[in-house]
Amino acid sequence: MTTTLAALAILAVLLTLPIAFILWATESRSQRIRRWRAAGASQQQIADRLGCSRATVRRTLGAAF
Repeated sequence: MTTTLAALAILAVLLTLPIAFILWATESRSQRIRRWRAAGASQQQIADRLGCSRATVRRTLGAAF
């Protein structure tokens, strides 16, 4: 029983990883900015991560979508 559950768990992870990777790889810069801001990152931290200015981050967060 335990072996079957472990095998099913491993299978679920293996099937989910490609989907998660595709979602991550196709995420736009504005989506990343909003996600990181919602997670508590400062505007400067986000700008440093993306290699852009803090003003760019601020404009993106202020833009209506």
